[in-house]
Amino acid sequence: MTRRSTHGRLAVVLGTTVALVAAIGPALAWHYYRQGWRDQHRHYPPRPNGYSQIVNTFGQPCNGNANSNALQWRAADNGVWYTVRFHRKLGGDASSNLNNDVYGHIQNEHLSPYVRHGIYGYNCRLIDGSRSYSTHAWGIAVDVSSAEEYLGKCHSTTNRYHDQIWRNHGWIWGLSWCDPMHFQYATGY
Repeated sequence: MTRRSTHGRLAVVLGTTVALVAAIGPALAWHYYRQGWRDQHRHYPPRPNGYSQIVNTFGQPCNGNANSNALQWRAADNGVWYTVRFHRKLGGDASSNLNNDVYGHIQNEHLSPYVRHGIYGYNCRLIDGSRSYSTHAWGIAVDVSSAEEYLGKCHSTTNRYHDQIWRNHGWIWGLSWCDPMHFQYATGY
């Protein structure tokens, strides 16, 4: 009889503790919102489709606006801060897209542990094995967790946790062409 009473009391205590943690936990959880972040959705440029629209929206590849914004982004696995350079129209005073809205959602939704080392943006270069410029040359592409989500990998182990945030803000994920590190603000290219 004593055993049943002890187990019954233990179950009540555990049940009460779980309920208390469930009720208080979200109230005590850290949120980026508490530090002043707000999802703004301000002045997003139209998302271009194809080379001509990319040039019409963002100018020629490797132009001065392509790397005029910078975002400091810390990789969760090694603690290194990466400087991600990107186009003027996707952040800063011109827009709230990348450096506020995408980055802010990832922080606020506690998804930063899924951002691993190798975070890169602007790079004036061609697509590997091609004569066409990469979307990185316009500053409209970001590679996230590139060491783990390498080119040629046709599934995702980390970026899948935050890919919907990118898509909700107009970005296309490169997983469909086996480039799970790659997010770009353009289609048809």
